[in-house]
Amino acid sequence: MESVAAYLLMTNVSHQEWQAPVFTYSQVIGRLPDCDIVIPKEHVHVSRHHAEVGFDKDGLWIQDLGSSGGTQLNGVPLLPSTRTRAEIGDRVSLGGLELYFVSPDASILEELVGDTEEEGKTRSTVQFTAKSIKTVGDVRLASLSPAELEIVRWICRGLTTFEEIGRKLFRSPHTVRTQLGSVFKKLDVHSREQLLALMRKCEIAWTQPESSGADDTIGPINRDH
Repeated sequence: MESVAAYLLMTNVSHQEWQAPVFTYSQVIGRLPDCDIVIPKEHVHVSRHHAEVGFDKDGLWIQDLGSSGGTQLNGVPLLPSTRTRAEIGDRVSLGGLELYFVSPDASILEELVGDTEEEGKTRSTVQFTAKSIKTVGDVRLASLSPAELEIVRWICRGLTTFEEIGRKLFRSPHTVRTQLGSVFKKLDVHSREQLLALMRKCEIAWTQPESSGADDTIGPINRDH
C-alpha cells in the first residue's frame, strides 16, 4: 500500500467534507471524474485537468497543466508544465480555489480515523471566483526567472536570511543576495516587507470573490483548459 506523504485540504471547508491524500506517485487534480484528485464540480473555475501533484526523493512538488485559471503557490504563479517544490503548510490556488498541504500526522486529521462520509451528505463549501484579469503585481511576477521565483516562495514561507534561503536552494548567500536584488528591481519594491505585501495583494486577488471596478488591471488572461 502506498504511503501518504501529505493531505490537501480546502480553505474554509471542513476536512470531514473534502480531503485528498498525496501519494508518492503523480496525481492529476481537476474537475473531471477521471482525475486522481477530483475537485467538486461547483468550483467551475478549476480546469478539467488543472494541475499535477506528487512526492519524490526531494519532497512534495506541484505543477500547472496549462489550466485556464492558473495555479499559484503561496500567491506566486507557477510556470505551466514545470514542477515546483512545495512544503507542508503551503497554500495552493487553483483558479481561485484555495487548498493547503497538511502533514499526514497533523492533529486536525486525527478525528477522521475510522470515519466514513455519509452518502448524500450536503456540502457546505465556499465558492471562490477566479479572476479574469491580471493585476499589475501578476505582470511583474511574470518577469521573474524560475530561480528568482524560488527565492520569493521561500521568503513567503518565512525565511529571513540569505544563509537560510541559500541552504534550501543550494546557493551561496552572495548569489541569493544578488538574485533578491534583481527581484526587488523587477517588482519595484525596496524591502522584504514591501515584497510580502505585494505577494499578499496578489494572493487576495486570486482567492477572493471577483468585484467590479477593480484597480490595477490590464486585461484578460487567455489560457486553454
